[in-house]
Order: sequence, then structure tokens, then C-alpha cells
Amino acid sequence: MKMKEFLGKQFTKKVPFMGEEVEIKVLTVGAAREIEDMTKKLNKLPEEKRDNLDLLRKVIRMAVIGAEELTDEELDSFPISELTALSQAIMGVSSESGNV
Repeated sequence: MKMKEFLGKQFTKKVPFMGEEVEIKVLTVGAAREIEDMTKKLNKLPEEKRDNLDLLRKVIRMAVIGAEELTDEELDSFPISELTALSQAIMGVSSESGNV
């Protein structure tokens, strides 16, 4: 197979979430760079103006299958510890895959 034939191919993996599993997309290099850019912009803001939850929501919407259309209010109804663990799993899977 030629490398170009792999363009657009998406890898997924199941990770634990709230005692069950969700399917996440392994981040592409472009998505990882987008998250990195968002993190850099966030870190430049004064502490009181940083919205870490906004970044967390964006990462989850970007990677979790079926989370794209969840509202902020819907995402905010989940335990923060579960969302944080999910975000870490997303970044961990992508790191394992060599994307981050």
C-alpha cells in the first residue's frame, strides 16, 4: 500500500469511562497541534482568566465518538474526575501512537 492511501484512515480505541467504555479517536498530528496551540494560549492568560474546563471539553469533543454534539451543560454534568481521566486517556493513547 502507498502511504497516501492511508490518508483519512482513522484509528479508534476503547477506554474506560464511568465504569463502562467509550470509543475514542486516536488524535492526528493536526489535532494534537491544535490542542497544543490551545494550551499555549490558555497558559498565556492570567490565572483568573484561564478556562481549563473549556479546553477539557474541546479535547473530549474532538476525540470521543458521540461527544461532538454534547453541550457544555451536558459535559458539565459528568464528574470532573471522570472527564479528566478520559482526557488523560485520550492524550495517552495518542502519545502511545506517536502523535504527541
